[in-house]
Parts: sequence; structure tokens; C-alpha cells
Amino acid sequence: MKKILAFVLSLALTTGLLVPAASADDPMKYEGRLRIASQNVNETIILAWMAKLLVEEHTGLRTTLNTEFAGSAVLHQAMAAGEIDLYPSWTGTQLTGILRYEGESKPSDETFRMVKEGFEKHFGMTWTRPVGFNNTYIMAVRPETAEKYTLKKASDLAAHAPGWKLGGDENFDTRLDAYPGWSERYGITFRDVLPMQYAMMYMALMQGEVEVIAAYSTDSRIGKFNLVLLEDDKEFFPDYSAAFVLPLALAEKYPGLVGVVEKLSGRIDEQAMASMNLAFDEGEDPADIAGAFLREKGLVK
Repeated sequence: MKKILAFVLSLALTTGLLVPAASADDPMKYEGRLRIASQNVNETIILAWMAKLLVEEHTGLRTTLNTEFAGSAVLHQAMAAGEIDLYPSWTGTQLTGILRYEGESKPSDETFRMVKEGFEKHFGMTWTRPVGFNNTYIMAVRPETAEKYTLKKASDLAAHAPGWKLGGDENFDTRLDAYPGWSERYGITFRDVLPMQYAMMYMALMQGEVEVIAAYSTDSRIGKFNLVLLEDDKEFFPDYSAAFVLPLALAEKYPGLVGVVEKLSGRIDEQAMASMNLAFDEGEDPADIAGAFLREKGLVK
């Protein structure tokens, strides 16, 4: 019996029956199509193009790209329905929007953990590590307003807000992570809060129709108009770190895919993203913007 067992073991070892069948995963051997999507917003369009170029450079997958989605909730619904495979978003947006979190703002690493675990538990989706920048809300004023009223931080608005108008995006006046929560945290109430199309906020501010706007921290127009950003000194606004969302099943099917997309992780700061957003807003092709950045970082040839 011992001789028989020894023979069987020897045969198994020589034929590879006891050796794991899976060799090192090679993304260049992947087959199939990856459907990448994004909101129709400068920043997310550029990020989606970066993902497309990275996947095409470092895997064997073919890609399609749809950048015409109206919002993050629509993207989430499309992924839940199996219509798309990868999209960029912001942690704070999906934590409060999709996961309905209503608690206190958390540090960036805690926000990421919460949204990643929440998506994996409830939706069978996961997140890549953030790309680096935090595109959060920040109060902004014209430079002459900041100088005249000595405005440096959001708390400095307290003495003036009762007579001033605040401009925000279309949901800023109702979202819990926006004006209602901000007003409660700071104890500051503006005379009027005017929701409007985001691009119109800057025109309203520069024409004196509002005194303050809730800008996005990576918006190219902040630098273009030399606006003064007021420190969120009571740390109200959530972290909105950009990252990519994909189904867990897809990450399991292509185990090297997350690593390919995470070549971007930690690579893009607020200044770099704002610069790329400006290039887009001035008419440069997003594929060219994305490609130039990736080549500069040595991520594609």
C-alpha cells in the first residue's frame, strides 16, 4: 500500500495534478469588451478617457466609451442593470446620494472605506483607490469682495450673509451635504440661496447677481477669474475623492483590471485636474488631454 501511495504521489507531481493550474494572470491575454461611461462633465469625461487609454494599453480588452450620462445616479442604475462596466465618480457623491449616508463628514480614508464597503455589500460593486484629488464644495468670492470684507474663511461670512445671496448648483439648496447641513453647522443663513445650472454660477458671481458661490474645488474657472476660496474652517463639506466604480464580478473575471486602472491612483492632484478641466473648457479634445497626462506620467507610450 505504501508503494502504491508513493507511486500515485510521484505521478501527480510529475504530471502537475497537485500544482495550481492558474499561472500568473496576464491582462494582455484578456478577451472581451469593456464598456466605460461617465457623466457629461469635463472632469469625468477626461477620467473616462484615461481609463480607456490605460485599459487599451495594458490589457487585451476592447473598449467602448459613453460620456453622455446625466448624473451619478443614472450611472449607478446603468451599472446595476448590467449596461456599463466602469465609470468614474466621487466618494462623497455616492456616499450621500446612493448609500444615503446622513451622518457627520468623515476624513478621506474613512469616506473611501465606507463607500467601498457599502457598494460591495449592497450592490456587488467595488471602487478602485482614489486618483488623488478631492473635488469638494468650497465657498468662493470675487477678489474685491474678499478684500473689502476681509474674508478668508467660511466663518467670516456670518456678519454679511443675512444681506447676501448665495449661488449653488441645481441641488445645492436641498442636499444634506450642501447648504442645509452647511447652514446648520456654521449657524449662517443667507438672504437667498439660488440654485442654477453650474456654469451659470460664475456669470452670476462676476455680474454681481450673487455675492458668494459654492464652487467645485477643481473647477478651472476659479483660476480664470482669480476667485478667492474661503477655507471650510468647520470642516463641513464631505470628501469627494475621485475614483472608479466597477462590478465585483468583473474584477473577479479580470483580476488584473483593477491594478491597471489603479495606475492612476494618487497621480492627479487638484491643480493638475483643474488645469486639464481648463484645457477641456477651452476646446481641447479630451482624448488628447488624457493621453498627454498619461504619457507625461509614463503610464502609456
